[in-house]
Amino acid sequence: MSGAAIAATATVIGAGVTAYGQAQQGKTANAIAQRNAQIMNRNATIGMQNSEFNAKLAEREALRDQRRKQVKSGQGIEIYDGTNLIAFATQEWSDEINAELIRRGGRNEAANLQMKAGVTIAEGEAAESAGYMAAGGSLLTGVGNAALGYKAATR
Repeated sequence: MSGAAIAATATVIGAGVTAYGQAQQGKTANAIAQRNAQIMNRNATIGMQNSEFNAKLAEREALRDQRRKQVKSGQGIEIYDGTNLIAFATQEWSDEINAELIRRGGRNEAANLQMKAGVTIAEGEAAESAGYMAAGGSLLTGVGNAALGYKAATR
């Protein structure tokens, strides 16, 4: 085997090794992105569960406060009259709004995490595609350089 053939073979092998590394790098980046997306989706679910739990705690605390504000009579509970009744109803409405805001905050946080997970998945897939494209480019460049080098050496 001539020196030119050996050089051309080494160039092609080097390009192949580079291409393989680039393809593996893309696959690894995609795998990491997919795992990060799973974590984000899991965190979104946990966020929703936490917000529901916190909303229920707020509702229970509000109910306890309402009961404390009620006046007990001999047979049961008498609700305030007049202005106190309006204040009582306003507080009940406010407590319901607070609980719903806690739930809404959890839903918004979860949706944000799910959108980020979608972007991360797309980035991972793009990284894998870019790795394959770079690998293909390296192979073509290596083969082209080997051919040029071989042609120049055999003149």
